[in-house]
Amino acid sequence: MDVDPNVGDSVHIESHSALLQQAGGLKIAGRPVDAIIVPTIRPQSLRAASTFADEIGCVLVVLCTTLEQARQAAAACGSLSCCILITWVPHSFQDSWLKFSTSLHPAAAPLISSHADIARKRNAGLLLARLCGWRTVMYLDDDIRGLTAEAVRRAASLTSCFLAVGFTIGYYPDNSTVCHAYRLAGGRQDIFPGGSALLVNVDRYDSLFPSIYNEDWLFLFDAVHDRSVAAAGTLSQLEYNPFAHPGRAAAEEFGDVIAEGLYRLIHTGADVGRVTQVYWQEVLERRVKLIDYIGSRLPKTKESTAVCAQISLAAAHEQLRSISPQACVSFVRAWRADLDSWRQTLLRLPAVGNLVDAAAFLELPVASECVN
Repeated sequence: MDVDPNVGDSVHIESHSALLQQAGGLKIAGRPVDAIIVPTIRPQSLRAASTFADEIGCVLVVLCTTLEQARQAAAACGSLSCCILITWVPHSFQDSWLKFSTSLHPAAAPLISSHADIARKRNAGLLLARLCGWRTVMYLDDDIRGLTAEAVRRAASLTSCFLAVGFTIGYYPDNSTVCHAYRLAGGRQDIFPGGSALLVNVDRYDSLFPSIYNEDWLFLFDAVHDRSVAAAGTLSQLEYNPFAHPGRAAAEEFGDVIAEGLYRLIHTGADVGRVTQVYWQEVLERRVKLIDYIGSRLPKTKESTAVCAQISLAAAHEQLRSISPQACVSFVRAWRADLDSWRQTLLRLPAVGNLVDAAAFLELPVASECVN
Protein backbone atom coordinates (compact mmCIF):
# COMPACT_ATOMS: atom_id res chain seq x y z
CA MET A 1 0.00 0.00 0.00
CA ASP A 2 1.29 3.50 -0.81
CA VAL A 3 2.07 5.59 2.21
CA ASP A 4 -0.79 7.97 3.00
CA PRO A 5 -0.12 10.80 5.48
CA ASN A 6 -3.67 10.51 6.80
CA VAL A 7 -3.43 6.81 7.64
CA GLY A 8 -1.10 5.11 10.10
CA ASP A 9 -1.08 4.08 13.73
CA SER A 10 -2.61 7.44 14.57
CA VAL A 11 -5.76 6.29 12.72
CA HIS A 12 -5.61 2.48 12.73
CA ILE A 13 -3.21 0.13 14.48
CA GLU A 14 -2.69 -2.60 11.90
CA SER A 15 -1.11 -5.03 14.35
CA HIS A 16 -1.34 -5.65 18.09
CA SER A 17 1.31 -8.36 17.99
CA ALA A 18 3.67 -6.20 20.06
CA LEU A 19 1.35 -6.86 23.01
CA LEU A 20 1.94 -10.63 22.82
CA GLN A 21 4.67 -12.32 24.81
CA GLN A 22 7.42 -14.43 23.28
CA ALA A 23 7.60 -18.03 24.51
CA GLY A 24 10.86 -19.02 22.85
CA GLY A 25 13.56 -20.19 25.23
CA LEU A 26 11.24 -20.60 28.20
CA LYS A 27 11.81 -23.64 30.38
CA ILE A 28 8.31 -24.93 30.91
CA ALA A 29 6.89 -27.93 32.68
CA GLY A 30 4.22 -30.12 31.13
CA ARG A 31 0.67 -29.08 31.97
CA PRO A 32 -2.19 -31.25 30.73
CA VAL A 33 -5.32 -29.94 29.06
CA ASP A 34 -8.28 -30.76 31.30
CA ALA A 35 -10.92 -30.13 28.67
CA ILE A 36 -11.60 -28.90 25.17
CA ILE A 37 -14.69 -26.68 25.12
CA VAL A 38 -16.43 -26.31 21.77
CA PRO A 39 -19.23 -23.68 21.64
CA THR A 40 -20.54 -25.17 18.43
CA ILE A 41 -22.75 -23.56 15.79
CA ARG A 42 -22.32 -26.28 13.17
CA PRO A 43 -22.54 -29.72 14.84
CA GLN A 44 -21.72 -31.50 11.60
CA SER A 45 -18.17 -30.10 11.86
CA LEU A 46 -17.50 -31.62 15.28
CA ARG A 47 -15.86 -34.83 14.18
CA ALA A 48 -12.41 -33.23 13.94
CA ALA A 49 -12.69 -31.79 17.47
CA SER A 50 -13.93 -35.04 18.96
CA THR A 51 -11.20 -37.08 17.30
CA PHE A 52 -8.66 -34.57 18.51
CA ALA A 53 -9.90 -34.73 22.12
CA ASP A 54 -9.68 -38.51 21.85
CA GLU A 55 -6.07 -38.25 20.71
CA ILE A 56 -4.85 -36.07 23.56
CA GLY A 57 -7.01 -37.83 26.14
CA CYS A 58 -8.96 -34.95 27.66
CA VAL A 59 -12.60 -34.19 28.36
CA LEU A 60 -14.66 -32.84 25.47
CA VAL A 61 -17.43 -30.39 26.32
CA VAL A 62 -19.78 -29.49 23.47
CA LEU A 63 -21.99 -26.47 24.13
CA CYS A 64 -24.91 -26.13 21.74
CA THR A 65 -27.67 -23.55 21.44
CA THR A 66 -30.69 -25.85 21.07
CA LEU A 67 -31.73 -29.41 21.81
CA GLU A 68 -31.74 -30.20 18.09
CA GLN A 69 -28.16 -28.97 17.77
CA ALA A 70 -27.19 -31.13 20.74
CA ARG A 71 -28.73 -34.20 19.10
CA GLN A 72 -26.83 -33.48 15.88
CA ALA A 73 -23.63 -33.04 17.91
CA ALA A 74 -24.10 -36.40 19.61
CA ALA A 75 -24.50 -38.09 16.23
CA ALA A 76 -21.46 -36.31 14.81
CA CYS A 77 -19.18 -37.26 17.70
CA GLY A 78 -19.94 -40.95 17.40
CA SER A 79 -18.26 -43.44 19.73
CA LEU A 80 -15.31 -42.03 21.65
CA SER A 81 -13.01 -43.38 24.30
CA CYS A 82 -12.51 -39.92 25.83
CA CYS A 83 -14.87 -38.32 28.34
CA ILE A 84 -17.57 -36.24 26.70
CA LEU A 85 -20.49 -34.06 27.68
CA ILE A 86 -22.91 -32.53 25.20
CA THR A 87 -25.37 -29.92 26.43
CA TRP A 88 -27.16 -26.84 25.23
CA VAL A 89 -27.14 -23.43 26.87
CA PRO A 90 -30.64 -21.91 26.68
CA HIS A 91 -31.31 -18.17 26.64
CA SER A 92 -32.63 -18.47 30.19
CA PHE A 93 -29.08 -19.22 31.34
CA GLN A 94 -28.36 -15.52 30.82
CA ASP A 95 -30.92 -14.60 33.48
CA SER A 96 -29.83 -17.17 36.05
CA TRP A 97 -26.03 -16.96 35.83
CA LEU A 98 -25.05 -14.14 33.49
CA LYS A 99 -26.93 -11.05 34.65
CA PHE A 100 -24.57 -8.52 33.12
CA SER A 101 -25.20 -4.79 32.73
CA THR A 102 -23.38 -4.87 29.41
CA SER A 103 -26.02 -7.22 28.00
CA LEU A 104 -28.62 -4.49 28.53
CA HIS A 105 -26.50 -1.53 27.50
CA PRO A 106 -28.47 0.70 25.06
CA ALA A 107 -25.61 0.89 22.54
CA ALA A 108 -24.97 -2.86 22.51
CA ALA A 109 -28.30 -4.55 23.25
CA PRO A 110 -29.90 -4.03 19.78
CA LEU A 111 -26.87 -5.60 18.09
CA ILE A 112 -25.85 -8.49 20.32
CA SER A 113 -28.17 -11.25 19.11
CA SER A 114 -25.51 -12.70 16.80
CA HIS A 115 -22.77 -12.44 19.44
CA ALA A 116 -24.64 -13.16 22.68
CA ASP A 117 -24.88 -16.87 21.88
CA ILE A 118 -21.13 -17.45 21.65
CA ALA A 119 -20.45 -15.31 24.73
CA ARG A 120 -23.11 -17.14 26.75
CA LYS A 121 -21.67 -20.54 25.86
CA ARG A 122 -18.07 -19.54 26.52
CA ASN A 123 -19.04 -18.16 29.93
CA ALA A 124 -20.90 -21.38 30.69
CA GLY A 125 -17.69 -23.22 29.87
CA LEU A 126 -15.82 -21.11 32.43
CA LEU A 127 -18.39 -21.93 35.10
CA LEU A 128 -18.12 -25.65 34.35
CA ALA A 129 -14.34 -25.46 34.50
CA ARG A 130 -14.37 -23.73 37.90
CA LEU A 131 -16.92 -26.16 39.33
CA CYS A 132 -14.82 -29.12 38.18
CA GLY A 133 -11.59 -27.66 39.51
CA TRP A 134 -9.92 -27.71 36.11
CA ARG A 135 -6.66 -25.82 35.66
CA THR A 136 -6.32 -25.55 31.88
CA VAL A 137 -9.02 -25.61 29.24
CA MET A 138 -8.96 -25.00 25.53
CA TYR A 139 -11.67 -23.13 23.68
CA LEU A 140 -11.92 -24.49 20.17
CA ASP A 141 -14.41 -23.33 17.56
CA ASP A 142 -15.81 -26.02 15.32
CA ASP A 143 -14.46 -24.40 12.13
CA ILE A 144 -10.78 -24.46 13.15
CA ARG A 145 -8.42 -26.65 11.14
CA GLY A 146 -4.72 -27.53 11.23
CA LEU A 147 -4.39 -28.23 14.95
CA THR A 148 -2.09 -31.00 16.20
CA ALA A 149 -1.81 -32.69 19.57
CA GLU A 150 1.81 -31.59 19.86
CA ALA A 151 0.86 -27.93 19.33
CA VAL A 152 -1.84 -28.10 21.99
CA ARG A 153 0.46 -29.79 24.51
CA ARG A 154 3.07 -27.11 23.92
CA ALA A 155 0.46 -24.35 24.30
CA ALA A 156 -0.94 -25.96 27.45
CA SER A 157 2.54 -26.01 28.99
CA LEU A 158 2.81 -22.28 28.30
CA THR A 159 -0.21 -21.61 30.51
CA SER A 160 2.05 -22.36 33.47
CA CYS A 161 3.74 -19.03 32.59
CA PHE A 162 0.91 -17.07 30.96
CA LEU A 163 -2.76 -16.54 31.74
CA ALA A 164 -3.78 -17.35 28.17
CA VAL A 165 -2.15 -18.80 25.08
CA GLY A 166 -3.76 -18.45 21.68
CA PHE A 167 -3.28 -19.27 18.02
CA THR A 168 -3.53 -16.73 15.25
CA ILE A 169 -5.81 -17.62 12.35
CA GLY A 170 -3.94 -17.14 9.10
CA TYR A 171 -6.38 -18.56 6.59
CA TYR A 172 -9.16 -17.62 6.48
CA PRO A 173 -8.18 -14.34 8.31
CA ASP A 174 -10.14 -13.86 11.53
CA ASN A 175 -10.96 -10.14 11.30
CA SER A 176 -13.95 -7.86 11.47
CA THR A 177 -15.73 -6.90 8.25
CA VAL A 178 -14.16 -3.44 8.27
CA CYS A 179 -10.68 -4.93 8.73
CA HIS A 180 -11.34 -7.40 5.89
CA ALA A 181 -12.20 -4.40 3.72
CA TYR A 182 -9.00 -2.69 4.88
CA ARG A 183 -7.00 -5.71 3.71
CA LEU A 184 -8.91 -5.74 0.40
CA ALA A 185 -7.96 -2.07 -0.01
CA GLY A 186 -4.29 -2.99 0.36
CA GLY A 187 -3.80 -2.53 4.08
CA ARG A 188 -1.40 -4.74 6.03
CA GLN A 189 -4.00 -6.01 8.46
CA ASP A 190 -2.64 -8.40 11.08
CA ILE A 191 -4.57 -11.07 13.04
CA PHE A 192 -4.63 -11.18 16.83
CA PRO A 193 -5.33 -14.41 18.74
CA GLY A 194 -8.91 -14.78 19.94
CA GLY A 195 -11.37 -17.23 21.40
CA SER A 196 -11.53 -19.55 18.40
CA ALA A 197 -8.41 -21.45 19.53
CA LEU A 198 -7.44 -20.35 23.02
CA LEU A 199 -5.98 -22.08 26.08
CA VAL A 200 -6.79 -20.48 29.42
CA ASN A 201 -5.28 -20.88 32.87
CA VAL A 202 -8.70 -21.04 34.53
CA ASP A 203 -7.45 -21.41 38.09
CA ARG A 204 -5.65 -18.05 37.82
CA TYR A 205 -7.65 -16.05 35.28
CA ASP A 206 -11.17 -14.85 36.10
CA SER A 207 -12.31 -12.74 33.16
CA LEU A 208 -15.62 -12.93 31.27
CA PHE A 209 -16.96 -12.80 27.72
CA PRO A 210 -19.40 -9.86 27.41
CA SER A 211 -22.27 -10.05 24.94
CA ILE A 212 -20.68 -7.92 22.25
CA TYR A 213 -18.64 -8.41 19.09
CA ASN A 214 -14.96 -8.92 20.02
CA GLU A 215 -16.05 -10.53 23.28
CA ASP A 216 -12.82 -12.55 23.21
CA TRP A 217 -10.67 -9.41 22.99
CA LEU A 218 -12.43 -8.04 26.07
CA PHE A 219 -12.01 -11.40 27.80
CA LEU A 220 -8.26 -11.19 27.14
CA PHE A 221 -7.90 -7.48 27.90
CA ASP A 222 -6.59 -7.70 31.47
CA ALA A 223 -4.25 -10.57 30.59
CA VAL A 224 -2.89 -8.63 27.60
CA HIS A 225 -2.54 -5.53 29.78
CA ASP A 226 -0.55 -7.61 32.30
CA ARG A 227 1.66 -8.94 29.49
CA SER A 228 0.44 -12.48 30.07
CA VAL A 229 -0.83 -13.64 26.67
CA ALA A 230 1.34 -15.57 24.23
CA ALA A 231 0.80 -16.97 20.73
CA ALA A 232 1.62 -20.63 20.09
CA GLY A 233 1.35 -20.76 16.31
CA THR A 234 -0.94 -20.23 13.35
CA LEU A 235 -4.03 -22.22 12.35
CA SER A 236 -6.68 -22.00 9.66
CA GLN A 237 -10.46 -21.88 9.71
CA LEU A 238 -13.19 -22.57 7.21
CA GLU A 239 -13.60 -19.76 4.70
CA TYR A 240 -16.60 -17.45 4.81
CA ASN A 241 -17.67 -14.31 2.96
CA PRO A 242 -17.35 -11.33 5.34
CA PHE A 243 -19.28 -9.09 2.94
CA ALA A 244 -22.25 -11.40 2.33
CA HIS A 245 -24.55 -9.50 4.69
CA PRO A 246 -24.15 -5.75 5.36
CA GLY A 247 -25.87 -6.26 8.69
CA ARG A 248 -22.78 -8.13 9.84
CA ALA A 249 -20.65 -5.01 9.58
CA ALA A 250 -23.27 -2.96 11.40
CA ALA A 251 -23.55 -5.51 14.21
CA GLU A 252 -19.77 -5.58 14.63
CA GLU A 253 -19.19 -1.84 14.67
CA PHE A 254 -19.76 -1.01 18.35
CA GLY A 255 -17.67 -3.97 19.50
CA ASP A 256 -14.90 -3.10 17.06
CA VAL A 257 -14.84 0.51 18.27
CA ILE A 258 -14.71 -0.56 21.92
CA ALA A 259 -12.05 -3.25 21.42
CA GLU A 260 -9.76 -1.17 19.21
CA GLY A 261 -10.11 1.77 21.57
CA LEU A 262 -9.28 -0.34 24.61
CA TYR A 263 -6.27 -2.02 23.02
CA ARG A 264 -4.91 1.35 21.94
CA LEU A 265 -4.86 2.21 25.65
CA ILE A 266 -2.51 -0.72 26.29
CA HIS A 267 -0.18 0.47 23.54
CA THR A 268 -0.04 3.95 25.08
CA GLY A 269 0.09 2.84 28.71
CA ALA A 270 -3.09 4.72 29.67
CA ASP A 271 -5.33 3.64 32.55
CA VAL A 272 -8.68 2.27 31.39
CA GLY A 273 -10.32 3.58 34.57
CA ARG A 274 -9.40 7.17 33.73
CA VAL A 275 -10.56 7.28 30.13
CA THR A 276 -12.96 10.12 29.39
CA GLN A 277 -15.46 11.07 26.72
CA VAL A 278 -12.72 13.13 25.08
CA TYR A 279 -10.72 9.98 24.44
CA TRP A 280 -13.68 8.13 22.95
CA GLN A 281 -14.53 11.13 20.77
CA GLU A 282 -11.02 10.80 19.33
CA VAL A 283 -11.56 7.05 18.83
CA LEU A 284 -14.78 7.69 16.92
CA GLU A 285 -13.17 10.39 14.77
CA ARG A 286 -10.33 8.01 13.87
CA ARG A 287 -12.86 5.34 12.97
CA VAL A 288 -14.65 7.70 10.57
CA LYS A 289 -11.34 8.50 8.91
CA LEU A 290 -10.50 4.81 8.63
CA ILE A 291 -13.80 3.82 7.01
CA ASP A 292 -13.65 6.78 4.62
CA TYR A 293 -10.08 5.90 3.72
CA ILE A 294 -10.92 2.25 3.04
CA GLY A 295 -13.86 3.24 0.87
CA SER A 296 -11.65 5.55 -1.18
CA ARG A 297 -9.03 2.83 -1.73
CA LEU A 298 -11.21 -0.16 -2.58
CA PRO A 299 -10.93 -1.32 -6.20
CA LYS A 300 -13.20 0.76 -8.45
CA THR A 301 -14.67 -2.17 -10.30
CA LYS A 302 -18.01 -3.90 -10.63
CA GLU A 303 -16.47 -7.08 -9.25
CA SER A 304 -18.90 -8.42 -6.67
CA THR A 305 -16.46 -8.58 -3.74
CA ALA A 306 -15.51 -4.91 -4.03
CA VAL A 307 -19.14 -3.85 -4.47
CA CYS A 308 -20.27 -5.88 -1.47
CA ALA A 309 -17.38 -4.51 0.59
CA GLN A 310 -18.51 -0.96 -0.20
CA ILE A 311 -22.05 -1.80 0.86
CA SER A 312 -20.78 -3.31 4.12
CA LEU A 313 -18.63 -0.23 4.78
CA ALA A 314 -21.67 1.96 4.27
CA ALA A 315 -23.58 -0.11 6.83
CA ALA A 316 -20.69 0.19 9.31
CA HIS A 317 -20.48 3.94 8.71
CA GLU A 318 -24.21 4.37 9.30
CA GLN A 319 -23.99 2.39 12.54
CA LEU A 320 -20.96 4.40 13.62
CA ARG A 321 -23.00 7.60 13.44
CA SER A 322 -25.24 6.30 16.21
CA ILE A 323 -22.35 5.67 18.64
CA SER A 324 -21.58 8.46 21.09
CA PRO A 325 -18.56 9.02 23.34
CA GLN A 326 -20.92 8.83 26.32
CA ALA A 327 -22.10 5.37 25.23
CA CYS A 328 -18.50 4.16 25.03
CA VAL A 329 -17.67 5.48 28.50
CA SER A 330 -20.78 3.98 30.07
CA PHE A 331 -20.24 0.62 28.37
CA VAL A 332 -16.67 0.35 29.63
CA ARG A 333 -17.82 1.24 33.15
CA ALA A 334 -20.57 -1.37 32.96
CA TRP A 335 -18.07 -3.95 31.70
CA ARG A 336 -15.68 -3.30 34.57
CA ALA A 337 -18.57 -3.54 37.05
CA ASP A 338 -19.67 -6.82 35.45
CA LEU A 339 -16.14 -8.11 35.88
CA ASP A 340 -16.22 -7.36 39.61
CA SER A 341 -19.53 -9.17 40.14
CA TRP A 342 -18.45 -12.09 37.91
CA ARG A 343 -15.32 -12.58 39.98
CA GLN A 344 -17.42 -12.77 43.11
CA THR A 345 -19.63 -15.37 41.43
CA LEU A 346 -16.60 -17.48 40.58
CA LEU A 347 -15.29 -17.27 44.15
CA ARG A 348 -18.60 -18.52 45.53
CA LEU A 349 -18.76 -21.62 43.32
CA PRO A 350 -18.43 -24.92 45.19
CA ALA A 351 -16.32 -27.91 44.18
CA VAL A 352 -18.42 -30.68 42.65
CA GLY A 353 -17.83 -34.35 41.96
CA ASN A 354 -17.61 -34.41 38.17
CA LEU A 355 -18.74 -32.76 34.97
CA VAL A 356 -22.26 -34.19 35.07
CA ASP A 357 -22.68 -32.86 38.62
CA ALA A 358 -21.37 -29.49 37.46
CA ALA A 359 -23.91 -29.38 34.63
CA ALA A 360 -26.66 -30.30 37.09
CA PHE A 361 -25.55 -27.53 39.46
CA LEU A 362 -25.87 -25.01 36.62
CA GLU A 363 -29.17 -26.62 35.52
CA LEU A 364 -27.75 -27.33 32.08
CA PRO A 365 -29.61 -30.13 30.30
CA VAL A 366 -27.41 -33.06 29.31
CA ALA A 367 -28.01 -34.48 25.85
CA SER A 368 -25.17 -37.01 25.89
CA GLU A 369 -22.49 -37.90 28.39
CA CYS A 370 -19.78 -40.43 28.99
CA VAL A 371 -17.76 -39.10 31.89
CA ASN A 372 -15.31 -41.18 33.86
